Amino acid sequence: MRRLLPALLMLGCLQAQAGFDTGNRLFEDCRASNYFNRGYCGGYVTGIVDTIEALQARGVLPADALCVPGESTKGQLADVVIKYLEQNPERRHLEAGSLVPEALNRAFPCKP
Repeated sequence: MRRLLPALLMLGCLQAQAGFDTGNRLFEDCRASNYFNRGYCGGYVTGIVDTIEALQARGVLPADALCVPGESTKGQLADVVIKYLEQNPERRHLEAGSLVPEALNRAFPCKP
């Protein structure tokens, strides 16, 4: 987890400039009744995972920055994030880009 902190800080810096969504907004989109918003949720989560995994593959981030099982589905990853946001409402005001890897790391901890 200590190695993930610099990556999360880097993502946080990017988000502050770009104005990306908060956890509140992502939570609303993920639980929306329409397909567009739910699709945005799944795409957002997948985009964060793909970005972190690409940075891991290039050696920019350590291999244990995120350890999502290869057989995970987009829906499962979104479900994990939704559950985390639902169970941690006090954190939803934070940037969604930092909450997604936080949720996934809790659900899928890296094995030593």
